[in-house]
Amino acid sequence: MTKVSTITPCFHMEKYMEGFLRYLPEQTILNDIEVVLDHNEPTDNEVKLVNEYNKKHGNIKHIIVDEVDPIGTSMNRCIKESSGEYLCIWNVDDLRTPDSIEVMAKALDENPDVDFVYGNYIVVSKFETTMGYMVDETGKERYLKTGMILGPFFMFRKSACMKAGVFDEQLVSGADYDLALRLAMNGKGMHIPEVLGFYLNEGKGASTRPDSKQPLERTVIELRYDLDVLEGQYIDDANKYDVNNLVIDGKKIPVKEFV
Repeated sequence: MTKVSTITPCFHMEKYMEGFLRYLPEQTILNDIEVVLDHNEPTDNEVKLVNEYNKKHGNIKHIIVDEVDPIGTSMNRCIKESSGEYLCIWNVDDLRTPDSIEVMAKALDENPDVDFVYGNYIVVSKFETTMGYMVDETGKERYLKTGMILGPFFMFRKSACMKAGVFDEQLVSGADYDLALRLAMNGKGMHIPEVLGFYLNEGKGASTRPDSKQPLERTVIELRYDLDVLEGQYIDDANKYDVNNLVIDGKKIPVKEFV
């Protein structure tokens, strides 16, 4: 059985793909990692790069999707196609330390009562640089109250994900935050006091560009779980979402079934 499967949605990421595939083999437990790459509208060159990588290493499960799906739909497809005991989100434009996957998987192996692990990371403004500022993700108070609660580099048991529910396909930039909250509410987490990766913030992503839906969708999530609403001006628009239900495979499922 594969130890770890990544959830790797991808859409028009050619400028990062070569670097991602160059650094991926540096993972210390590469043979225990299955990269589930859900590739929406890939370019010919992106497909070529992935095929060349797989000829050497063979650990990318390459799902080609001819249209662009919502990111929650893409990530849920990764989960369905995964064979790993543990899951983690790994975006093509984020780089990890070589032992990142091994460290997190070992922590779950050694702590069977823990459902998810998360660590520190460095925010960078340029791909393939390690210079930036560190974010230290510690404390349940933090991850139940603010921002991206577990950071971009966290790993969880697939069984815990099934219990907490998968990604809400309504959400564009808040799907990972929403799932992380449900994982935190349902299970036990453990912080790893190490830098696990480098999170790219160029101000162009779904959560960082000026027209980002992140503040709106954070408000949806705050209303959903009865958290403090940080920006009240989004409440009216947030209520246009189906706050009390998750949308999974086009079906509405009450949030209360998972929390």
